[in-house]
Amino acid sequence: MTDNSAAGESLFEAWEKRDFDAMVEHMAEDVSFNDAPRGQVIKGKTAVRDWYASWAGACPDSVAGAKLIAASGDTVALEGVYIGKNTGPFGPFPATGRPVSMPWANVLRFGSDGKIIGGTAYYDQLTILVQLGHVQAPA
Repeated sequence: MTDNSAAGESLFEAWEKRDFDAMVEHMAEDVSFNDAPRGQVIKGKTAVRDWYASWAGACPDSVAGAKLIAASGDTVALEGVYIGKNTGPFGPFPATGRPVSMPWANVLRFGSDGKIIGGTAYYDQLTILVQLGHVQAPA
């Protein structure tokens, strides 16, 4: 296991413990993270920390289930299944009390100092919105 893969895994170990400050210990101050489904770029440690924390806020009992799937050079890829019960706001949507289960993947890029400098989150936004009852499933 490379140092980068250990840092990538520790990010989600900290998320499972809801230790969001520990999550950003391995991030550069000017980290830039792409939320691909929403078409948003989140910039800076504080904003990325808050983005990850929002997922825990939407489903406080959730797990990410992260597994390292690949590491090569400056890139680490992790995937998992986000599972929980929606008891908090999910972005602009109110809590529904419904369960969610959604596969996801994060690709993290590291600088030469071993800090995360960027990354991209991939997940199926439609799946979670349908499960929560905010949109109708396509026919």
